[in-house]
Amino acid sequence: MFVNTIKISNDSNTLQEEFMSIALNISEMLKGEGKTVRPFVEGLPHFSKLPTEKKLHIIQQVRFYQELCQGQLNDGYKISDSPTFTWRAFRHLGLAPCKDFFSFLTQDDIVEIYSKDQIQLFRNFTFFDFCSYTLEELYTFEWWNLFQREEKHTQMILDEVAKVISGEIQSTYEPGLPAHELREIRSAERYSMTMSLRCLAPVYKNKQIEGLVVLERARILNN
Repeated sequence: MFVNTIKISNDSNTLQEEFMSIALNISEMLKGEGKTVRPFVEGLPHFSKLPTEKKLHIIQQVRFYQELCQGQLNDGYKISDSPTFTWRAFRHLGLAPCKDFFSFLTQDDIVEIYSKDQIQLFRNFTFFDFCSYTLEELYTFEWWNLFQREEKHTQMILDEVAKVISGEIQSTYEPGLPAHELREIRSAERYSMTMSLRCLAPVYKNKQIEGLVVLERARILNN
């Protein structure tokens, strides 16, 4: 993953101020394109409880997303332009999609890039249409502690992911899984939505599979 090499103080108050500054900036950039994303809850109830090492890692992650958004705007593109924003993420992560991936991607897709160990590296602008979490919550908790679905659907998805990571699937793949309900379990709004896993595809580094990219479609059931 692309890592910003600017040094960050280990002082707890400085780290919290750094996180708030970056999260506010991201929120403002998204707001500029009509997306309301709350940066955090006053007092940083989740971030403030983390050990220093975890705080430093999260600051690297939010700074990465901040730089993606700012670079997109500086180059005259909208953050909501999913193909260019996703391509920018691949470049900055040092990853490459399979050749046919962008022929499947549309503006309506939620795009998520994951490492081989299921760490989310990127989410596109469309993701925030179907999420009520604050940026603090998104970056503090792993995705499996934020969303819930029936175990059978989780297992079906993990089975398809394993095919991609193992190299069995080497191009953009439409798994044909049934749509299912996905629920937020920590947010104030508790969004519930119908989620469809549309496509999976491997992503590469030095011609080796390093993770996968997922295209999804969603529809909010309660708002």
